[in-house]
Amino acid sequence: MVAGGVQGELPALTEEGQIILASPTQLAMSPNGNGGVYEALHKSGALENMRQHSVEAVDCYSVDNALVRPGSPSFVGHCWHRNTDCGARVVAKAYPEERVGVFAQRDGRIEVVEYSELDPHEAAATDPSTEQLKYNWSNVCMHYFSREFLERAAAFLSSGKGCYHAAKKSISSKDGPVQGVKLEAFIFDTFSIARQVTLMEVHRHEEFAPVKNAPGSAKDSPNTARAAVLALHKRWHEQSANASTSKKIGPEISPLLSYAGEGLHSCLDP
Repeated sequence: MVAGGVQGELPALTEEGQIILASPTQLAMSPNGNGGVYEALHKSGALENMRQHSVEAVDCYSVDNALVRPGSPSFVGHCWHRNTDCGARVVAKAYPEERVGVFAQRDGRIEVVEYSELDPHEAAATDPSTEQLKYNWSNVCMHYFSREFLERAAAFLSSGKGCYHAAKKSISSKDGPVQGVKLEAFIFDTFSIARQVTLMEVHRHEEFAPVKNAPGSAKDSPNTARAAVLALHKRWHEQSANASTSKKIGPEISPLLSYAGEGLHSCLDP
């Protein structure tokens, strides 16, 4: 079954906090961020549909990750076994300035600090006991949510208790493009109301290849994501054949053929 919903919108503002007009009679609006998914699931009837069909939990991921493994059995199974409200697969940061949110604790609760809101000195700070970054675990938008938590999060946000993050962007107005602020809610903003949060570390080269930048960019581009997919599939090929291959990349393996490199012995030539 496939169900759809409509993402909410919020008025765009000037940097001084004034409402921007798209036309003399129309407000300039912008999407309310991926944190709008909770209210969208509620308003669309998707949460009630889940309840009617006895769906107890969902796996959620971002569309711009070329290596994402939907419905990871180990991750979903672990979260289910722990009866967790929400979970996240995490990877170690590649470098201090990497544009990813990081997990932290505040008043004993696990939360995410967005990269744009983390002081650069804090982002580069290390933990002497581990020699790793102090804020090392990246939120890469691979989440598990119980249905009960989704319902509770939607009610929490509908009551006006949520928060918004200010993103400075170029916004179309009746006078042409202007610099302004878009208000966005993030999907991880509700982690603070979770009774239990589960984090599971995964390997970056197996599950995280983001596409954030234009083709040809040195990092997080379609080119680097494609290379990561082909490098992973080359390793699967070598493992299935129990031998190395002279090919520098590939071959690409269809997800219909193998989920994580298993079952390839009878399908691939060494």
